[in-house]
Amino acid sequence: MKLKNCNKSSLIAHQNSIKRTKNFSAKKKTVNIEQFFKAKSEPDLSDKIARAGLLLSSFMAEHGTPFSQADHLTEVMKKMFPDSNIAKVSQVPALMVRFYDGHKLKVVDVLLDTVEVEDASASGLYNTVKEVFESRQIPMRNILGFASDNCFTMLGARNGFQAFLKKDVPSVLVLGCVCHSFALCSSYASNKLPSWLESFIKDVCCYFARSSKRQHQFRLIQEVVDSPRHRMVKLSQTRWLSRGRVISIVEQWDALKLFFQGEATTDKVDGAGNISKAMMTRGTKHMLLFFNYILGKIDRMNVEFQAEYFKLGTLFATISDEYRSILSLFIKDSVIKSQKLAAIDPQNRNLLKNLSDINLGGRCEGLLVSEPLEEKERRFRIDCLSYMVELCMQIKRRFTFEEDSVLSLLQIIEPKAALSSERCIKSIAKLAVHFPHVIKNEDLDELEEQWRDLLYAQTSLKNLSYRATTFWYELRSVKDGNGHSKFDLLSKFMCCLFALPHSSACVERVFSQVNLIKTKQTNRLQVATAANCLLAKQSIATGNRQILS
Repeated sequence: MKLKNCNKSSLIAHQNSIKRTKNFSAKKKTVNIEQFFKAKSEPDLSDKIARAGLLLSSFMAEHGTPFSQADHLTEVMKKMFPDSNIAKVSQVPALMVRFYDGHKLKVVDVLLDTVEVEDASASGLYNTVKEVFESRQIPMRNILGFASDNCFTMLGARNGFQAFLKKDVPSVLVLGCVCHSFALCSSYASNKLPSWLESFIKDVCCYFARSSKRQHQFRLIQEVVDSPRHRMVKLSQTRWLSRGRVISIVEQWDALKLFFQGEATTDKVDGAGNISKAMMTRGTKHMLLFFNYILGKIDRMNVEFQAEYFKLGTLFATISDEYRSILSLFIKDSVIKSQKLAAIDPQNRNLLKNLSDINLGGRCEGLLVSEPLEEKERRFRIDCLSYMVELCMQIKRRFTFEEDSVLSLLQIIEPKAALSSERCIKSIAKLAVHFPHVIKNEDLDELEEQWRDLLYAQTSLKNLSYRATTFWYELRSVKDGNGHSKFDLLSKFMCCLFALPHSSACVERVFSQVNLIKTKQTNRLQVATAANCLLAKQSIATGNRQILS
């Protein structure tokens, strides 16, 4: 072959360039897709797993099988072929431990280990975790509390992880993640919503996805109408009714309305036209304003309990107050004032306010005045009421509002509550009996005496910090007339309670760090290597010289 009008020197320079050399070497090592499916002489396990995954994905794509079935299918295949190493799917749970650091006077969450498990059942996970504790010679009785997300594998009453844990540690306090619990409450309540609302919100968010042209055009309209320049929240299959998405639509309502009116005249598909029609329909904005208000209450609790510092002492009061606030929107005021929260049935129609008197939030109520729905208002209020009733029912199923529950008794861990003459419990033994591994039965008399004396020793406590994690540790420095610690047992008991968890947010933070470590370039890192990176990072951050082993 003869080349004409070519620059020979440029071709030679390109041939000898570093970039070309690297690309040529990489191409030589690349396996042809046809050869990939041909049997090797001795294929290793990773090749077999990769081939099986590619075949399964191709099969599902060719036949239009929903990928949401993939996880269920792999579980079935594991049971169909128990002797196959290829069908086994490994998972990597993060094991976090919480303890009170007396040197730093604060509660500390640390990563104990990340372990790779092939048996992701509740019993398989528990046996793996138990082996981790035994390998480090940590007695299982040291576990005071357990928190995780609310999936059946972890919190199943009969065959969940917590059931196996309670067999070894009957006194363990089990608590589902507060943040995850409220997300579930809202998710179940959303089933009471009109079906068009979900479609509308998804359509708005999807319309801007992966279209820089539409995003640019929308920004121009935002400038014209002086609208907040927020980007549209990305689509989420698990939390479509997130407050962030509702806010992004409500706050940019005028800009979105103008944008989709223009798109409806030029768009060849019905997407923009349907969205524009929904925005022009009275009731759409009313519903979004209502949810912006009600979901704000849920978001505030989520944000508060995602905090890294200790919040268990305020958990019961915070949830009770917000739950009471939601009830007051549709339950008669006389009932809220006279009955205890645990006794109020949100589904009891005799307790409900008149439909016209239920509160849907200031902005929504204001819009109902300026833009009345007329004959549609009754249906609108019924839909909002159905959501609030179901939301409260879901909250009540996941949280106990009994005043003698452990969560309620834990309010005394806050110094102001413990030193108040109106203590929620007069006898601390009611709380101590739930933690027999911390306080022995023969020590209850002494603990009770120190609890009573605390109320009358406030003069001796005036120099102590009233921050819970500091107060109870410094309490042991208070001496009696003989120079002995006056509240040593009470101090020890309260400091141990700091180890109780209130959410699994710390685990989510670990998974976020794993995503930073295992990028596309470092995806082949083994689990142990990634775990060591996390432990090293944790050790440096906390100032420890030794890494947990």
